[in-house]
Order: sequence, then structure tokens, then C-alpha cells
Amino acid sequence: MKVESWMTKDVITIGPEAGIRDSLMVMKQHSVRHLPVVKDGLFIGLVTLGDMKQAILASMLETFKVSDVMLKDPISVTKDTALEKAARIIYEENIGCLPVIEKKEVIGILTVNDILKAFIDIMGVLKSGARIDVILKSVHGSFDEVVAIIEQKGGHIISVGMTINDEETVHHFRLSGAENEAIVQELISLGYRGVNVIE
Repeated sequence: MKVESWMTKDVITIGPEAGIRDSLMVMKQHSVRHLPVVKDGLFIGLVTLGDMKQAILASMLETFKVSDVMLKDPISVTKDTALEKAARIIYEENIGCLPVIEKKEVIGILTVNDILKAFIDIMGVLKSGARIDVILKSVHGSFDEVVAIIEQKGGHIISVGMTINDEETVHHFRLSGAENEAIVQELISLGYRGVNVIE
């Protein structure tokens, strides 16, 4: 899955000579917290609401320009960057967005909200159904066995995720149309641990 599928394509930008007050008004008007800075159509920086709030006192709003507070070499991605890689960059660098650049032009922006939206869609969180958690047995084929039990009980698997910690891995099966309690009882009878259903 690539960034292009999830980025915001209608990007609001601003010029480097714009005033801080103007930038704040643009952010408020469009309900955004990040503005790519563009000069002659080319991406030259990024200004964020947080940076402006930290760097500028109210009495100085009239004297500062966007170019005075923008990030001049921000991290960016391309439309072909894997969404997982982009998410990892945002997490590891503790940033709120990634401009999407092609031939030095801004073609999109990927925010934390965009990544959250992708995660919700991929995991089927908003779809009706339930989630069954289970710790797989340490034998080959246990994943396939769990899937077979779910299907035998009329379940349709929407998505599968994992939570990994130091000791064991819990698999999360999001289902629809299943006899959840029957699945739980069958898994427990076969020796699976950590079996839990969340409606």
C-alpha cells in the first residue's frame, strides 16, 4: 500500500513572504495545522502551527514572515513510498505530517489523521462485527486451524492483526457473521490460550 492512496491531495500551501498572522488565518480557515511553503511552484519548506506558537510572541506577529519560522529541510516522501514506511517515519521522528513531493512540487500531504484513517479502514474497525483474540499454539499450522474453526462457525474474517510483546504474540481476528461464543469454546477446548471476544 502506497502513500498516494491515503495522502490528502488538495493541499493548502503558503508563500515564504506571507506574514505569520496570514498563515494562522489560513490554517484556521482550512482547519489545518501544517502548511507546505512553496516558491515559484516548488516546495521549499514547511510551517506548522506548533512551530509558530512556540517561536512567535503575539507582539511580533507583524514583523515575522513564514520564511523566518519554517522548517527549511523537512522530511518528505514520494507518492510511491510505502504507507508503513511513512507511518514509521512519522512515529520515529515524532512529527505531525509528511509532505509528498514529486519533482520538487507538492502533490500531497500525509498527516497522522490520514494514517489513522488508513489503519481504521484496513482493520475494519468501523464495520459491524466482533474481534476474537487468541494466542496461537507453538506448532506449525495453528493459524490455519484457527481460520478453519472461524469459517466452520460461519465467520467471515475482515482483518487480522497482532500485538507482539516480549513473551508472546496475540492474534486479533476481526469477524462478521460468526457464532462468536461457539468459536471461543472450540478454541479453548483445543488448548488455545488468551481466547477473548470483544463485541
